[in-house]
Amino acid sequence: MGSRLLFALLAAVLGASCAVTALSPEMDAAHVAGEDASSAVEPDAQLASVDAASPSDAGEPSDAAEPSDAASVAPDAAVAIPPDAGVPLSELHHRADVALQTLLLRYYDQSSSYLKKATNDTAPTGYWVFAQGFDAVLDGVERTGGDHYRGLIETFFLDQAARGFTSSYYDDENWMALALLRAYDLTGDVKYRNQAESLFQHIESAWDTTCCGAHPGGIWWDSSKTQKATASNAGPVITGVRLFERTGNASYLTFAQQVYAYWSSQMVNATTAQVADHIDTQGAIVWWKFTYNEGLMIGACLAMYGQSHDVTQLALARRIAGFMETHETKPTSVGPVLFDGASCGGDCAQFKGIGYRYLALLEDKAPGAALSGSAEALWSLARSPTNLFAVDWAGPPPTVAPVEAAISAAQALNIWAKLQGADPSPPPTTYEAEEAVLHHLGLEASNAGFEGWGYVAGWNADGQWLDFHVQVPSAGAYDAELRYAAGAGDASRQIYVNGKTVFANEPFVSTGAWNSYATHTVRLTGLPAGQSTVSVIYAGSLGSSGFLNLDWLKLTPAP
Repeated sequence: MGSRLLFALLAAVLGASCAVTALSPEMDAAHVAGEDASSAVEPDAQLASVDAASPSDAGEPSDAAEPSDAASVAPDAAVAIPPDAGVPLSELHHRADVALQTLLLRYYDQSSSYLKKATNDTAPTGYWVFAQGFDAVLDGVERTGGDHYRGLIETFFLDQAARGFTSSYYDDENWMALALLRAYDLTGDVKYRNQAESLFQHIESAWDTTCCGAHPGGIWWDSSKTQKATASNAGPVITGVRLFERTGNASYLTFAQQVYAYWSSQMVNATTAQVADHIDTQGAIVWWKFTYNEGLMIGACLAMYGQSHDVTQLALARRIAGFMETHETKPTSVGPVLFDGASCGGDCAQFKGIGYRYLALLEDKAPGAALSGSAEALWSLARSPTNLFAVDWAGPPPTVAPVEAAISAAQALNIWAKLQGADPSPPPTTYEAEEAVLHHLGLEASNAGFEGWGYVAGWNADGQWLDFHVQVPSAGAYDAELRYAAGAGDASRQIYVNGKTVFANEPFVSTGAWNSYATHTVRLTGLPAGQSTVSVIYAGSLGSSGFLNLDWLKLTPAP
C-alpha cells in the first residue's frame, strides 16, 4: 500500500527533542513514492496515533512503561454486551444496505470501472483500497445470504483483471487474495481461488532470511525491500491457512506456520500485546498504533488456532484484542469506537474497517463494547444527511469523504448486522440491474421511480453490457420482463442468452422522461434448469441505439 507516515510530519509532532531513530527520510520517501497516489495528496493526513509525549514510539513499544497494561489485556479482557437490543434487526440490516449502496452509488466510477478516491476526486483509488471495497461487497453478499449484490462479485473481479492482479506491494496482493477466497466461498467459481493461489505464490517468494536485525526473517512489504510489515506477514498467515483449507495443499499451511512463528515471536510485545507496524532494514522495530495491525494479528492467531487448537494462540488473540480495545478506542456518547488517531487519513482511513473485521471474528459469540459502539456511532454520530461517513467514527459528519471512509463504514455496519442475525428481508422477486455483472456501466439513483436501490445508466456505446445470472427450477420457456426508462427517445439492445444471440436488436420504446418507467417482455425458449446468463448488450453493428436506464429483470414461466 502507499504511504502510511511522512518523516517530516512525525518529526513535527514528536518535536525536535524527540529522537526518531527507527525511521529515515529515505524510507519515508519510498513510502511516498508508493503506488497509492492518494497518500501524496494529503500528506498531513498520513499521520496517525503517534503519542507526542512518548518518544519510545520510534523504536520501542509505546506502552512498555505501563505495567498496568498486563492486567488490562488478559485473555478475557473483551467486555461482552448483549446484542443490539435497542435497534430492530431489520434496521441494522437497513443501515448496512445504506452504507454499501452509498459506497457503490457515490464511489463506483463508470469511466474507470473502478472505485474513485473521494466524492470530490474521480481519480481511481489504489489497488489495496479497491480490494477492501471488494471485501465490502462480499460482506453484503454474505450478510444477505446471496440475495443481493452477488453479480458485483464478478464485476469487481473483472475490473481488477483489466488492470492486472500483480503489485509491487505484497500486502496489496494479499488483501486481494483474501477477497478472492471469499468470492470463491460465496460462488464456488474456481477462477477466484486460482487467482488467489497465483498471488499467494508471488507473496511466498518475498520471504527473506537475510534481513533484518538480530533475528532475520519475514516477508518484505514491497519489491523494493524497504521494510517488513505486519500487513505483509500476519495477512499471509490468514491466506495461507485458508488456501490450505480449500485446496488441501499442505505447503500453504507450512508457510503460514513459518511466518506466524516469526512474526508472533518478534513483532508482538510480550507485556502489552501491541503489534508492531513494521521492522526497517536497519532492524529497528516501529511501534505505530494502528487498529489494522492488531486486527490482522488477531486473524493470524485465529487462523493458526483453527488448525492447531493451541490455546496459547487463542489467548494471544484475546490479549491483542484487549490492547486494541484499551489503547485504540475513544469514548463517545454511544460507547467506545475504534480510533487510529486524530490525524488519520490516506491509508489510515481504511484501517478501522480491517481492525473491526478481525475483532468481530474473535468476538463472534460475545461482541464487545467496541464493536457495538463503533457500529452505533458510525450511524448516529459520523453519518451525514447524504450518508457519507467520517473517517473518525466519533464524528462529526463530513461534507466530502474519501473512499476509504466509505469502505470502512460499509464493512463495519455489514459485519455488525450479520453478527446480530440473518437479514429478515424477504427474498427478491426480480433480478436488480444494479446487482448484475456490469461491463463499463454506471450506477445511479438520481431519477425517481426506480425499484431496488438504483439502476444501470450511462449506456450508449459498444463494449457496454450487463449479465444477469438467473436461476430457473426446470427447463423450458420463460418470459423475461425488463423494466426500463428511455427518457431520450427510443432505444434498442441485443439480448444474448448462454452464448447465443436471441434477439439481435430488441426495441425499447421511449418512456418520455427518465423518471417514467415501462416494461418490455421477450420470450426465452429452451432455458436449461439451473443457472443461465441473460445479457443485455449495446452492439452498434447489430443496430443498437439510444440511451437506456435498466431497472430490473423478472422471469416467469411462459404460459
